[in-house]
Amino acid sequence: MKRFIFIIVVALFITSCNNGVKKSEYDKLKTELAECNAELTECKKTVEELQNTPQVRLSKGQQFLSENNITNAKKEFNDLIAKFGESDEAQKAKSILADIEKKEKERKEAEERKRTLGFKILKESSSVNTGDVTIKFNSVTTGQQWVFDNYGSEWRYRSAERGDKYVLSRVAISSENKDPNLPPVAVYNIESGTLKLLGTMDYEFARWKDYGTYLGNYTDYGNDFAHTRTISFSLGLSVSNDILTNKAVFVVVKKENCFYRQYERFENPPVSYRSSGCNMKSSLTVDDFDNDYVLVKIFNKNKL
Repeated sequence: MKRFIFIIVVALFITSCNNGVKKSEYDKLKTELAECNAELTECKKTVEELQNTPQVRLSKGQQFLSENNITNAKKEFNDLIAKFGESDEAQKAKSILADIEKKEKERKEAEERKRTLGFKILKESSSVNTGDVTIKFNSVTTGQQWVFDNYGSEWRYRSAERGDKYVLSRVAISSENKDPNLPPVAVYNIESGTLKLLGTMDYEFARWKDYGTYLGNYTDYGNDFAHTRTISFSLGLSVSNDILTNKAVFVVVKKENCFYRQYERFENPPVSYRSSGCNMKSSLTVDDFDNDYVLVKIFNKNKL
């Protein structure tokens, strides 16, 4: 705007030189333009003031807060309080600031507890929701044999090699999905302040209706999510007995459903769950349990 007015003044000056406009008329016009410029400046200030009412400032602060832009939110609320301290909006801003400060204090205290306690701060969970499934841990143990595929008179098992034991779990998985993928359950041991991956547990069906369904001669609807909401599984992973005896061992769930159902007609049983793209982290810190991993069980807590 100022540049535009300057151009007009220069144009008028040139015109006055060419057309013989009187200097008094030119000076008068120049004064009027200066007054107009001053009025425009004042109008601009007024508009800026109207745009920064208590209501507008409060709204801006709340917008920053919704975007998790805490720094600008606090600045906007503090400016509101400083300029309109007696307004209702300022009182609300004070309340919001108090809440922000409380949450920041709690966050700092939680971070301090993490640094001080490390993995001891984690709590065990017997039930985990991940995606469209819920996995409930009925037992988490160790043993020499992993038993599964029970069909009444017989069952299948695997025996651990010399110097090893199985980490074992019995779980019930529920889903409204008719063909859900299942979450990985992994075993870690603590080493130099972090958790090191020992392996991911395999899935086997806990039981079958009878020998015929185990062979795949006909369908066991109790092991098919298309027909039943909850299915029992047996999980196992062979781990060094030395580790299970002398180190803290963690059983954890990754919140990513990556075990898929597959069918092989000539396998016994023909239906199984196998992993694909689980991408388990080889090393975990306490922060990984904030979102992506859930602790189920710790063996040898005294080793932490």
